[in-house]
Amino acid sequence: MAGSTSTQSTSSSVSAFISTLIPNLIIFAVFLLIFILLRKKQSRVYEPRTTVSTVSPNLKPDEAPRGLFSWLSHILGKPESFIIQQAGVDGYFFVRFLFGFASICFLGCCILWPILFPVNATHGKGRSGFDILSYSNVGNKWKVFAHVFLSWIYFGCVLFFMYREFVYYTTFRHVLQTTPYYGSLLSTRTLLLTEIPEILTEEAELRTYFPTATNIWYGRDMKELQKKVKERTKLAKKYEGALNKVVSKAVKLRLKLQKKNKPVPEPADDLNKYLKDGKKRPTHKLKFLIGEKVDTLNYGAEKLGELNKEIKKDQLESQSNTQLPSVFLEFPTQLELQKAYQAIPYNPDLKGTKRFSGIAPDDIIWENLDLTLWKRKLKKFIASTVLTLMIIFWAIPVAVVGAISNINNLTDKVHFLRFINNMPPKLMGIITGLLPVVALAVLMSLVPPFIKKMGKISGCITIQEVEGYCQAWFYAFQVVHVFLVTTVASAAASTVTSIVSNPKSAMDLLGQKIPPASNFYIAYFCLQGLGISSGLMAQVVALILAQFLGKILDSTPRAKWNRWNTLGQPGWSVIYPTYQLLGSIGIIYAIIAPLVLGFAFLTFVFIYAAYLYMLTYVMTPNIHDARGRNYPRALLQLFVGLYLAEICLIALFVFQKNWACVALESVAVAASAATHIYLKWKFLPLFDTVPISAIKYAKGDTTYQYPMYDQGTKEIKVEGENYWQGGNQLGLVDGDSSSDKPQTGAGAASTLPESDYSAKNEEENYGSFKKDLEAKPEENVLGKVNPAKGVSWLKRFFQPKTETFDLIRGIIPDAYFNYVTYNDDFIKHAYDDPSVQDDEPHIWVARDDLGLSEIEKNKALEHGVDVSDENTTFDAKGKISYTGPPPSYEEAIKV
Repeated sequence: MAGSTSTQSTSSSVSAFISTLIPNLIIFAVFLLIFILLRKKQSRVYEPRTTVSTVSPNLKPDEAPRGLFSWLSHILGKPESFIIQQAGVDGYFFVRFLFGFASICFLGCCILWPILFPVNATHGKGRSGFDILSYSNVGNKWKVFAHVFLSWIYFGCVLFFMYREFVYYTTFRHVLQTTPYYGSLLSTRTLLLTEIPEILTEEAELRTYFPTATNIWYGRDMKELQKKVKERTKLAKKYEGALNKVVSKAVKLRLKLQKKNKPVPEPADDLNKYLKDGKKRPTHKLKFLIGEKVDTLNYGAEKLGELNKEIKKDQLESQSNTQLPSVFLEFPTQLELQKAYQAIPYNPDLKGTKRFSGIAPDDIIWENLDLTLWKRKLKKFIASTVLTLMIIFWAIPVAVVGAISNINNLTDKVHFLRFINNMPPKLMGIITGLLPVVALAVLMSLVPPFIKKMGKISGCITIQEVEGYCQAWFYAFQVVHVFLVTTVASAAASTVTSIVSNPKSAMDLLGQKIPPASNFYIAYFCLQGLGISSGLMAQVVALILAQFLGKILDSTPRAKWNRWNTLGQPGWSVIYPTYQLLGSIGIIYAIIAPLVLGFAFLTFVFIYAAYLYMLTYVMTPNIHDARGRNYPRALLQLFVGLYLAEICLIALFVFQKNWACVALESVAVAASAATHIYLKWKFLPLFDTVPISAIKYAKGDTTYQYPMYDQGTKEIKVEGENYWQGGNQLGLVDGDSSSDKPQTGAGAASTLPESDYSAKNEEENYGSFKKDLEAKPEENVLGKVNPAKGVSWLKRFFQPKTETFDLIRGIIPDAYFNYVTYNDDFIKHAYDDPSVQDDEPHIWVARDDLGLSEIEKNKALEHGVDVSDENTTFDAKGKISYTGPPPSYEEAIKV
């Protein structure tokens, strides 16, 4: 009976794998074929970065060659600088993450397979199939010591990988921040302080703390104005859609009647004649279901005119609104900002004040600026409680999915499921292999939008904070549901009948069944490596939208313009956790079922190739630039996978009552915990700070050097303490003799005279420095150097600090050595609430030959509403088309 059960289990696992592999191979082949055949024919879908004219010249890659697979060799052969420029810093670190974990999995195969496969397979418990290669086949306690010591070696390699990547990221971040491009960004020179003490709500007092600040913007209560702007935006969209709909309907109706030689409505420019004498004019309710019904065209023009006047009045009076405990301070240079930023923790008056740098105006969640410390803590507690409860109750449907993967083992006790035993093996394989994987993917896709909503409710100040919040919680969801619940449910489902018969055997049975649960993840890797990677390349949804649905759904010129000119952006807070989980599963099962590492390696390789192409030719870098911050966050969160791997091993040793191995594996847990604490203590404070010496060195001052030995830890502390001892005066350290004091203006102070480190002189200093570099290219001086010169890749890997500031600067793209300049009007109001600067909506309607759009334009103008029919018309078939950008379109990007 026992042998029969084992054979059935093995047969089911192999059948499930084959039934998952075959459809995924078919999907992979079909999707890849679609991509290869249509890549050049549908360039808007597959190479939009080279096709769409609104893409910045710096983000237009060279065209990929036409060969069937030459695109792959073409992109794999590109240097790091190409990837950084095209994928952005965030994209670069994501593909580095994928490549890094492909390497870790490959290393695991090389280290573990030659030893663990023979240990697991020989003189075991007689298992077959994949299970013969897993820990579940080991019967001899002495053999288990091989698993323990190999776990020390492999987990030690993972810890070293994390350490060297933290070193690399920290230096890279400091290099990036000191490039002319990032150094001249307004966001790099602006400091946001929230929850400030009451004494700093007075500008005069604030300037005694930060005398070098040039512009100051206090947060103000704009709730009423925000509400009106939101109402106006919503109404403008509704009005524009209705206006284009009725004009389009009139044009098509007239063409249809003319084609059939039937009488057309007269007069031709009377819109109501095309709408059954006005009976079919568009209407909407002011409130959902119970609101008053109004004529959308008449009400839209009238109400928009009223809102325009009210909002304009409120905007002019906005500086008198209640002040919030938040303030933005602009500094003349990044150097002055960093001195202030590093000093805040060392002033007792600023205890409890939160600080942010590198925050662009578009990154800010303005409605959360008014939160005090206790309000923010309360909202954070509420959001965390809701998400924790969601994780708990979400376990119910996920557990069902996990049970399905072993549903054939439940039929002994659940009688109504016995019909399953009569199913053909192939169908059973699909139900137990493919169905759970797809169902789990669908379930998990519903989670991120809710987490982001809770992130805003929790009091997050910036979009980047919300993204980090989502990345952390979504990873927690993935670990709990895709790993813990699924594994336990799968193991429990396969042993439930035996446990019911003999409850005392529960520990032994679970110990035997948890390793074979890896078969589910082999199927999961097949889906991700074959189905998901090829799906990314095929872009089926985008292809359908471009060819069919887009033409049906887009009924306004603006929608058509946006469809063509708006490119997708990666959502790192959702993408990272998915592959963090894959990395974690690979680590968790590395010792228990090492075969998983092979599938994990192939999955990461396929996903790496797919994303490398997508981030270069299809997607544009995310507008909310996290400067690679998701990467170290992902590395830290992978400690969860490491802990689970060690705890699972300990649990298996406990089931086996092998106490010596339990004690030895506990040493690995302690080492992992110590490394985790060290990495957080050592590196987290360095990500958002830049050593002053690095800034000066990057500007060409060779009397300073980048502090590679500790990457600025000691220097940052010294600079922070010195700031309050006279170091906060402009030029005191820099050698600037300017003694001009900042003057207070309406809403923002006037700009200080340029110091020695102004943007202008930065450019001059770097220009002369670059000339020296070009004259003496063999010298290892700041600028573009050969990254590999004098340092082998092996040495750079095992001694990460040999990958110096200069070497990393050598891979930074040339585009990052340009300066950003700003319009003075933009600077003046850059960090005012967006509702204060929100412009009147510009309605865009298609121009028709009947004169209907002209009449509606004039009607709207009477109410003070701008309607334009420029750059758009109807074609011979009565379809809307555009010939240029929307009204008031601005090509310049506000960084």
